[in-house]
Amino acid sequence: MAFIALLFSLLIPSHPSNGERGHWIEQVKHPLAKGDSELLMVYSVVKSQKNDLSDAWAWDVATTILEESYRHSLDPMLVLAVINVESGFQNWAVSTEGARGLMQIRPIVANALAKELEAIERGVKGSIEDSLDSFTLHPLDLDDPVSNIKLGVYYLGSLKKNFRDLKLALTAYNWGPTEVKNRLQEDEVLPLAYAMKVLSTYQSYRQDSPQTHKTP
Repeated sequence: MAFIALLFSLLIPSHPSNGERGHWIEQVKHPLAKGDSELLMVYSVVKSQKNDLSDAWAWDVATTILEESYRHSLDPMLVLAVINVESGFQNWAVSTEGARGLMQIRPIVANALAKELEAIERGVKGSIEDSLDSFTLHPLDLDDPVSNIKLGVYYLGSLKKNFRDLKLALTAYNWGPTEVKNRLQEDEVLPLAYAMKVLSTYQSYRQDSPQTHKTP
């Protein structure tokens, strides 16, 4: 463990919030706290997938992924896998259907999700649409990695709760929940290629980081 901590202290750049206090890892008591070691794991994946990112950008993305994954009972490695498959960690990515950002969310879906989150934060009762009719998320907001991740992780977590099956949740994330529900009702074959690709990427991340949160 001491060797691993020393290695991290040499290789991991300082967290921007620490200013001149030295490497972020140097502020962590040994053995590494569980949350701190997981953040380092998420950060290392982000940097390995796109090493031209600034350290500050990578830390912000890693911190948001970890916090939002925990908030919605998801494994951060699963979220990383979705980002990999969806955008290849390109926060300016735009699909032919208009989906934007790291987790490739369409503006119409993003607005619905943002209204739900806003209602939850305000404790709004009753109809979300009636209460927040004037709320509109600008499409370019989806290019912001923190906003995009918050919406995407919330969406994936909601789909997992609704479908109670990770493969179905991932398929709904890609094809839309209505399409998945219709196919289930009609007993039609589900298009699982996307889900299997994400799960394959997820397993490769998990193998490289066995200490991370394991709730998919």
